[in-house]
Amino acid sequence: MYLTLKDKSLNELFDSIIHANPFWVGMNCVTLIGVFFLRGYRWRLLLKNTGENPKLIYVLYSLVMGFFVNSFTPRLGEVARCTALKQADDVPVSKSLGTMVTERIWDLLILMIGIVVIFFLELGRLQPVWDELMTSIRQILEKNMFLFLGTIVVLVLAGLIVFRILKHRKVFEKGRRFIQEFWQTIRLSFKIKRYPRFLFVTLLIWITLIFMNYFSLLALRETSGYSFYFAFILLFVVGIGWAIPSPSGIGTTHFIVLQIFLAFNLPETGGVAFGVLSNGLTFIYTIILGGLSLLIYQMATRKRSKV
Repeated sequence: MYLTLKDKSLNELFDSIIHANPFWVGMNCVTLIGVFFLRGYRWRLLLKNTGENPKLIYVLYSLVMGFFVNSFTPRLGEVARCTALKQADDVPVSKSLGTMVTERIWDLLILMIGIVVIFFLELGRLQPVWDELMTSIRQILEKNMFLFLGTIVVLVLAGLIVFRILKHRKVFEKGRRFIQEFWQTIRLSFKIKRYPRFLFVTLLIWITLIFMNYFSLLALRETSGYSFYFAFILLFVVGIGWAIPSPSGIGTTHFIVLQIFLAFNLPETGGVAFGVLSNGLTFIYTIILGGLSLLIYQMATRKRSKV
């Protein structure tokens, strides 16, 4: 965030966001709800493929809660959504976690394909962005190499010690069964019974995400004239920032958005405003939807317990 906002006029930024078109801001929310529904439907397809049959309402609740937790933590929401589904509909965590990993693999595949296509079409413009990103990552690794290596050594030693302590205990056997079921779920998820439907929903999710970006562009005066194609580029290149484990993509996505605007010789103010608006809307809407889903779940469970 510092690299993105330094030497920028915050007054101009706030003025741009305050005067954002409320209609397109609302449409951004509608598409986000659509993305959540499609992701929940796709996750349920994978869960049903493992023999489970959770209710869609509980799947959606668990999914939204996962994104809610991810808004404040680096990827702990993935565990939260699986434990929430276990609590809501008694789906084994090993199965839900395995299907969630399968989701991530498919999304990563789509992301990589999109990035390859974009860099093929816009190599001249985006090569400096890629070089800047790789340089930043290399500098971070070089400056913190001893810290990274030390962390890896400590984790390996801690894992070996825990293994020796728990090797002959029941908890070790439970953990072994969990890992075995988790791995079997991942393998089974690649033999999807309703493969065409799963692939269609996956593509629809990404198309809806492009519309989310496009609506954010239309909401701002500085970017309202930009094309749907530019929203497509933003989604896949900025997807790198979302893939990095930072809470809600804060900082990483803003920095990459700014670099894309600079690569296309577009005003910095528009890039900063778009990054703050699009990421901020997702963050705010996710918190609101997470709170509502928790409230709905509590009301449903209370009603179910009375019955």
